[in-house]
Amino acid sequence: MGIFFDQDWFDARLKANGLTRGAIAQAAGMSIDEVEMVFSDRRELETAEVHAIARVLSADPREVASRSGLADLDDQPAAMSPRFDRSAPQAAPGGYAITREVIAGIHERLDRLERMLEMVLSKLDRR
Repeated sequence: MGIFFDQDWFDARLKANGLTRGAIAQAAGMSIDEVEMVFSDRRELETAEVHAIARVLSADPREVASRSGLADLDDQPAAMSPRFDRSAPQAAPGGYAITREVIAGIHERLDRLERMLEMVLSKLDRR
């Protein structure tokens, strides 16, 4: 696991390029929840993700790896991992892999929406 993720550097690079964290998710084939896990230093980037993010940020992959706390980065260009293979049977439309993290993120969002709706409805009932 990475021991240091330079969130400020990544956010500054995104802002300079007029992008959001969603651009990182899309480029690296990650869910926004996975990107948030990376930004909160709860998940380490994979080599293919580092290279994809470097392309989006117009940065050197070694710097992206260093700023993300990745211990070592292969000097070879990143081959697309099977996770990013659009023809893989586990890939959803659009080439995104459905993982437990993705499903957990969707479940968490639904829970938040339900709580918010309950709060709105209870306020409406009081009127």
